[in-house]
Amino acid sequence: MVYVKTFKGYEDKIAELDKSVNDWMTASAHKIKAVRDIKATLSHEHAGRSGMGDLIYTIVYEASEALA
Repeated sequence: MVYVKTFKGYEDKIAELDKSVNDWMTASAHKIKAVRDIKATLSHEHAGRSGMGDLIYTIVYEASEALA
């Protein structure tokens, strides 16, 4: 089955978001059959924190079940 996992962070804290994604992928590696795609999207809020936006990673993966 194909599932989607989304991670959200701030564009000025990319290393923290990368660590979260890498930690999840490492912990789930034995259950993930394949990673089909990884997308990154940046979204800005006009009244957002210091003019920074949210950074969202979306991972499309194959597994027997959705992984938390």
